[in-house]
Amino acid sequence: MNRFCYVLGFAAVLGSTLGCSSSQSGGPPVAQVKGTVTLDGKAIPAGEIHFGMPGVPPRVLAIKDGAFSGEAPVGKNQVEVFVYTEGAAVKGKHGGEGSKTNTVPQKYWGANTTLSAPVSAGGTNDFKFPLTSR
Repeated sequence: MNRFCYVLGFAAVLGSTLGCSSSQSGGPPVAQVKGTVTLDGKAIPAGEIHFGMPGVPPRVLAIKDGAFSGEAPVGKNQVEVFVYTEGAAVKGKHGGEGSKTNTVPQKYWGANTTLSAPVSAGGTNDFKFPLTSR
């Protein structure tokens, strides 16, 4: 009986120490961000914007009618924009699914993106990304 009590007590202590947390363990704090993305002066109808930092998985936010909002890591973020078009189905690839192509110029996505955003813990974090096709 004593052994059972010890095991039960250990489990309770372990559970309270580890807990169930919704935040990412070891990750940077996040803050609310919002903003707009345009291409050649026109709002991007639909797409994705990624906020990322080295060693941290990016936060992916939806772009709808040129606007986005959500959470991003606090600090200097590398920003990437993706607007996909569906290509023809490729036989044998993903069960014959269509391939996606990013239509945004390469200078706005990938390792060499020219976009960045300084996300602050207490600021408004309202960003505008006016992209050009040239």
